[in-house]
Amino acid sequence: MELDDELLARALGWCSEAGRHASAEEVRAALSPLSWDQLLAARAILADSPRARPLGPRALADMARGAPADIAAEREREGRYGPGDNAPRPEAVAPAPAPARRTRKATARGPRAAGPVVRRARDRVAQEPAPAPLPPLLDILFESEGRALLQRLVRRHGARRAPILAALARGWRGADGAVPGEPELEALLDAHGLANGFARRERDELLHVLRASLGLRTRAAAALGLSVDGLDAALRRLGAEGSAEEVREARRAELRRRATLSELARMLLEEEAALVDLGMAEEVAANLRSRLPEHSRALRATSPAGLVRALARSLSLTEAQAEALSARVDLGRFAAQRPGPRGSTAPALPRAKPAAPSRRAPGAGGPRAASRSPRAEASRYGPGAARPGRSPRSGDRNAARPGRPPPSRDRGGSSTGSASPRRGAPRPPSSPRPARPAGSPGPPRSPHPAPGGPRSP
Repeated sequence: MELDDELLARALGWCSEAGRHASAEEVRAALSPLSWDQLLAARAILADSPRARPLGPRALADMARGAPADIAAEREREGRYGPGDNAPRPEAVAPAPAPARRTRKATARGPRAAGPVVRRARDRVAQEPAPAPLPPLLDILFESEGRALLQRLVRRHGARRAPILAALARGWRGADGAVPGEPELEALLDAHGLANGFARRERDELLHVLRASLGLRTRAAAALGLSVDGLDAALRRLGAEGSAEEVREARRAELRRRATLSELARMLLEEEAALVDLGMAEEVAANLRSRLPEHSRALRATSPAGLVRALARSLSLTEAQAEALSARVDLGRFAAQRPGPRGSTAPALPRAKPAAPSRRAPGAGGPRAASRSPRAEASRYGPGAARPGRSPRSGDRNAARPGRPPPSRDRGGSSTGSASPRRGAPRPPSSPRPARPAGSPGPPRSPHPAPGGPRSP
């Protein structure tokens, strides 16, 4: 059977690896008598490393026929393979049992494994974990490389001490094995000249977080990873207490502008924790206590059946919130009110005070004279006559004045006594009024206003 160059080259290399150097003629002479199936077996053997030593070309041919590798190596050591013979000598080779017929597929894969290896979990031996290596000392960061590390931590976490200290605790340790704290961080910043810049940035970040938290210290401390006392201590250390109080006062002024009852009620019910933080909880509650009673009385007048439902509807709240608000500001003491007219629960309005009696001369006028109208008096006494119990007024043209005769009308209908002088002409002198004797009560006042309105002073 013809042998290709690739098979010869692989056989030469395999024999050299197995401890026997051979030529191409020896390999061709050893493998030429093999059948086609045996050549396939030889190719499969050449695909793996030699399993024993020494093995030559004739040992390779013997293994292709079915001989085990250790027996072929023993025969090679004993020199049982002749120099020109393909097979071992008959007198030196014991009769071996005929090998089982292999299929083409099994021959191509090579020899089969001895059997499956079963590994049970109960036979597994627990191995102790290796101890974790100790982190390096923090003293290394005081060298020039520590400045770059600190700047990298500040760029990643900002000027916030809590995350920076946590990062240092994960990778570094103190001289006594303790976790690095704030004194070590302060020493590192001072050693590398970063303390002043870090303090300015930390102050700005604290105020920014407080402003973003609407002036609430609890929310700002949670965002910074601090407690409320820690936040106050940081503000005190950085000298930012005044600026922080200005931020909180601006928030208080904004909340004080919410003046409606609905807004105040919602603040007290939904934002009580924020009001307690700002110190405004009692202020808002006092404002509602002073304004809600009047509002509740007005609601009772309109809907006496259900005050809680009316209060919830007027303030845009749920009934549960209205009940909580009533209990919070103690509206129950305003439930008992004096009943108003016709059995209503609205408070009764105050009664009007009686009018004070007018000063009149005894025997002058009376209820009948007070009820008369000016038109009835004019029709009774005439247009030019003086009314009893009524003093003449300047607005009445026909009223007679003392010391002046009543006006007379001529045939043409013109009034001689009431003619007004021309504009710019001198006014005739009028006679003085008679002096009133001392102690006299004077003319009585009329209860009806003058037609011309009140006299100007």
